[in-house]
Amino acid sequence: MLRSIVRACLALLCVGTVSFAAPSRSLSRDDTLSREDKNLLAAGELVMKQKNEQRGALKLIGGQSWQIVDVPINLAWRALADLPRYKHFLPLATETVVTHRVDGESDLAIRQQWGPIDVRYVLQTTLDPDRRTMVFRLDHSQGHDIRAGWGFLRIRPYKKTQTLISFGALVDIGDGVFVSIIRPAVRQNLLRIPTKFKGYLENEGRTLYADAP
Repeated sequence: MLRSIVRACLALLCVGTVSFAAPSRSLSRDDTLSREDKNLLAAGELVMKQKNEQRGALKLIGGQSWQIVDVPINLAWRALADLPRYKHFLPLATETVVTHRVDGESDLAIRQQWGPIDVRYVLQTTLDPDRRTMVFRLDHSQGHDIRAGWGFLRIRPYKKTQTLISFGALVDIGDGVFVSIIRPAVRQNLLRIPTKFKGYLENEGRTLYADAP
């Protein structure tokens, strides 16, 4: 039981890869940002809005987070749409392989490893180039170590040469004493996904996607 819980928590702490369906209105609006939030973003800080929600038997945690990245929107979109390279910015991910693709919808098989712990799952993803959004959810027809979840990554232009990243997710990681203890840490790390993406984009991603068509 403990090993199962640890596997589930590793998946969330390291990748924020949970089951992700279409973002709800409450998770997808940027007008929830206050003037103070916008000032923090302009200063390069990560802004997080945590959220708890009960839906039937589901005990969901997560929220939304934002960060400004010092790359133009077109470069950021190339990185967001490059699913096989997600292993380069998802912590502890060793494999990210597209196993099926039809138009803008893809199945992304992900593997995370940390010592003896080996976590594998498949995400169903949808890329929307008009909204510059990637929506993702766990494929429940295959093995998974969490109960439920959904979320998105979205990018928007900021000033002339920067990009605003927003990430949202709500997940249920299960029950138990141990889970209740680590739940705040899971949520905190889940909402740091924009910071991980920022680090990738502003370093190797900047060179990799600079001359892409």
